[in-house]
Amino acid sequence: MPADTLSAPAPARSRKLKLLLILDTAASVLLIPLALFWGLMSGMATTTTSNAAFANAYVLINLTLPVAMLVCLIAGWIAFALRQERVAWVVIFLPVLWLVASTVMMANWPAS
Repeated sequence: MPADTLSAPAPARSRKLKLLLILDTAASVLLIPLALFWGLMSGMATTTTSNAAFANAYVLINLTLPVAMLVCLIAGWIAFALRQERVAWVVIFLPVLWLVASTVMMANWPAS
């Protein structure tokens, strides 16, 4: 290995990303229990339609949201620690996909 690569300092971490991770951690502490409650209560939606596959998919999406929030938060911090900022930015916002999917499913709920 060339000597200059061993002495090169690591790139500085983004302050904006660190602040976002701190805010995401605080929000997750408050929102994960609410998302779990939402997921558990979405099971009642299975009685409102005869399309069981659609209702079960809706429940599954809502029940995995708190897990996704926690996993993405931990993965975001790990990516930040490993100086993989692009990965951290993407991972932080992945739970939004669950919210979008759930909202679209609610909007297109099949009538009985």
